[in-house]
Formats: sequence, structure tokens, C-alpha cells
Amino acid sequence: MNVKSILTGAFICASLAAYADGYKDGIEYFKAGQYANAKELLERNLNAAGTDKALSYYYLGQIDLINGDRNAAKANFDKGVAANAECAYNYVGLGAIDLLNGQKGAAEDQFKSAQKVNKKDYEILVDIARAYYNADPVKYEKEMNKMLEEAHKKSKHTEPSIYILEGDMLFDAKDLGGAAGKYEQAITYEVDNPEGYVKYANAYMGVNPQFGVQKLEELLTKQPTSALAQRELAEKYYETGQWTKAAQQYGKYIQNPNHFPEDKSRYAVLLYANSEYQKSLDVANELLASEPDNFVMNRIRVLDLSELKNYPEAITAAEKFFTLTPKDKEKFSPIDYTTYAACLSGNGQDSLAIIQYENAVNLDPSRSDNWKLLSTALSSAKKYQQAAEAFQKSIENSEDPSLNDYYTASGRWQMAAGSTDDPEVRKADAAKGLEDINKVIEGAASEDPDFFRRKAILQFLQNDKAVNEDVRDSYEKVIAILDADPAYADPSNPKNKIKLYQEAYLYIGNFYQNTEDPKYADTADELQKAAYEKSDYYKSLLQK
Repeated sequence: MNVKSILTGAFICASLAAYADGYKDGIEYFKAGQYANAKELLERNLNAAGTDKALSYYYLGQIDLINGDRNAAKANFDKGVAANAECAYNYVGLGAIDLLNGQKGAAEDQFKSAQKVNKKDYEILVDIARAYYNADPVKYEKEMNKMLEEAHKKSKHTEPSIYILEGDMLFDAKDLGGAAGKYEQAITYEVDNPEGYVKYANAYMGVNPQFGVQKLEELLTKQPTSALAQRELAEKYYETGQWTKAAQQYGKYIQNPNHFPEDKSRYAVLLYANSEYQKSLDVANELLASEPDNFVMNRIRVLDLSELKNYPEAITAAEKFFTLTPKDKEKFSPIDYTTYAACLSGNGQDSLAIIQYENAVNLDPSRSDNWKLLSTALSSAKKYQQAAEAFQKSIENSEDPSLNDYYTASGRWQMAAGSTDDPEVRKADAAKGLEDINKVIEGAASEDPDFFRRKAILQFLQNDKAVNEDVRDSYEKVIAILDADPAYADPSNPKNKIKLYQEAYLYIGNFYQNTEDPKYADTADELQKAAYEKSDYYKSLLQK
């Protein structure tokens, strides 16, 4: 039974002209297996003009059965009978309760009553079969199959709900391909059957997501005003990472009066993910006007304001956000703290930003990226030792640190070693930096003079700020790499390395001037001459 066009005839639950979209959307949600949404729409529209109350009570009763409340289900089915005794479905519902209570005879009497009321609505037979299936598919296999066979025969195999139930059985058995085939048959016999399309898409999402999306796009062309079709397509765009399409589709869907409040929240989140920060902020503010403590929308407001670089307002919003008490599955996340920290930093409050970055890493120490953010903040605050230690933590918590990570780490250790007055700490920090820069040199695809410069400086710091053979050798490696490319010595080249040449020769010259090792020269004069030669070479470079 397509709830958009329920069969007309002598015994129908209501005429097609009297249908109100609200309750029909509720039935569609029920058939798609979204029972909480179905209940909300059915109850919201129960007293609306044109609503078929008898049919609405039937689906409300079915939701009660799914939730295990037989008493509430019976009350709804009884209300359905009272609203319209000629609506056969409520007798099916009462029979389903009898089956669950072990009263098969009473159930069969109710099922017979349903069939007598409307002999030409073949979905009644399918709903009876589903009642047997839900009660005990093994115990009532014979009765279930009898109803399905009768539905096949009387409808000449064209009743779509038959294939929906058969598809559901295969889906429960984890035969997704078989289930999808049955759902496709349902669509074949009723080209705008929303239940078939949605279940078909869900069956394919784990196999071929894009194919599932295409089916829902097809449904929406056939039923452009269906809240279910609009929402499901938006959701599938979201699930497949198509943020722009998801945001656009949600924007259309929330204009439907049968949307849900949480859908507008999702819309705000999608707009944020799609970098539409002002639109996202507008939606969040709209929701917060009526629900000021909405946890997710308060978070989105902070995120949007941060991206819009409205730091003072973002800080105020963050202060409000962190006063909230999370409910149910809600909880503060590292991004809440790092966003707050970025706003504080952007507002010139770096010391307070560090506290929030620390909150982020304390909440989840395994997040490498947050250790990096903390390290950067500490370095900006000239807390070099802590900055180096934080960056080392980022490497330790990274599954696959990059060469750039190790290079940055070596620079952090260089700053730490260069800023301490404790020779033992300086030596230890330099050793850690050397370990990192050596990994870069070993793993790099080509030789870079800056890598060996970093190594030379770390060796210099490790040697108590004195030039030794290791420092000299590293700087000579720098010069060898620079000499291999004339552009490095060309003043007209904006990327020249003339200053690096100068630095290298000054350090090498310092080594020759200060060493007393006879293997380099027999006399101090010869050592000074070597240093001057290096210096003269550098001067010649500057004259080019």
C-alpha cells in the first residue's frame, strides 16, 4: 500500500482527497523503519484536518509493539477501530497482539475480520504475514507463507508490499543482494514506492553507496514533496561525504513542515562543514533563540565565529558553551578546546590559549595534531623546552610521522638547547634534535643544505657552543651542496643562499682559528691563513 495513494473502493480508511501530507509522511517513515520519526509525525498530525485517524492509530500501535508495549498497542488499535470500524488494519494489529500472547485462535479471528472488511486490499494479507513473521517466523512459517501465497495469487504478483516483506526477510538474513532485488521488484510494480526506494538504497549503502544515492535521487523526482525522500537523500549525501549536496538538500528539506528540529541542527553542521560559516551561524542562532542551551548549536556557534575571525564574540560564545552540562551522548571534544584556544590567541591572549590547548591534549593525549598546536603556542610564548617536549609527544602519538615532523622537532630541540643556561640540559636537548635531523637526512630524497645547517647548529650546541670537527664537517657538507648549484651563490637569485655561505665559512674559519690539533697545521700562522682564505672566498662571493 502506497500511502500517497491508498486504494479507493467500497471499504477504505479514508478518501484520497482527505489525506493530509503530515500523517502520510509519518506512515512513510514507519515503513522505512524510522519509528521514532514516524511516531512524532503521526502524533503531531493526529488531529489535523484530513488525517485518517484510524490508519494513524494502527501505525502508532505497531510502533508500540516494536517498542514492546502491548498494552499501549492495544489501546491504539482499539482507538483505530472506534475511529473507523471499516479500516481493516487495526484488526490485523489486534491479531498480532493475540499471537504474541499465544492466542493463535483469537488472532486468526481478528485476521479473518480484517479480510472480510476489505477483500481487495492485498496488503492486508501481507500485514497478516508480517504479524506471523514478527511473532515467530519458525513456528508460524506455514501460516506466513500461506498469506504470502494468497497475496501473490490474488494480486497476480503485482502487490509491492509482498516484495518488501520478502526483502526484509532476506535483509534480516544478511542477504543484502537478495534483499535489494526484492525491493527493486516492489519499485517495478509501484514506481513511486518510497519504502522500496529507501530500503533499496540502505541495502546498497554497504556495497555501492553511489548506486544507493542514485536510487533516492530517482525517488525524489517522482515524489518531490515527500519529507522522507528529501531527508533520506540529504542523509545519504552526508554519509557519502558529499557535503555541498548534503547542505543544499537539507536546505530544501527543512522547508518541509514535516521536518524535525534535529534536522535543522544537522543543516547548521553541514553548512559549517561546507565552509558556509555565516549561513551556519544564522541557523544556529535561530535555533538557540528558542533553545539557548542546545549543546551542538552552541558548539557550532563557536566554530563559525572562529572561522569568521570574530574572536571577541567567539570567546564569549565559548565561555557560555563550557558552562553547559552535556546530556546523553554529548560530550566536550578536543576541537572545542583547540577552537577556543585559537580564538584566544587571535585575540592576543596567548597565555590563556596555552591552557586550552593543554585541556585538549589532556582530554585525548593520543591526538598528534593537538600536541602540535600546543607546541606552536608554547614556542610563540618562548617556552622552548615545553614546546620541544610537546612536539615530541606529537611524534610519539603519530602512526606515521613525516620527515617534516622530524625536521620541525629538530628545530624545537634546537630552540630549547639554545635558550637554556644549563649545559647538561643543553647537551641532552641537542642530542634529541640530532636524532631527529639525522632521520630527516637519512630519509630525504635529495640533499638539502638547510638539513646539514640544522645538524651543524645542534652539534655546536651539544659541544657547549664550541666548534669541533663534527660542526666543521657538517658545514663543509653545506658548502659542498651549495657549490653544486651556482644559483645558490647568485645575488640576483631571490632564493640565493649567500648568507648560508657566510655562516658556513665563519664557523669553519672559527674551527681553524681555534684548533690546536697539529694534524691541521704546524703553526698558528698557517691556521690563520686557512681561515683568511675561507674569508676571502666568501668576500669574492659577495662581489659577484
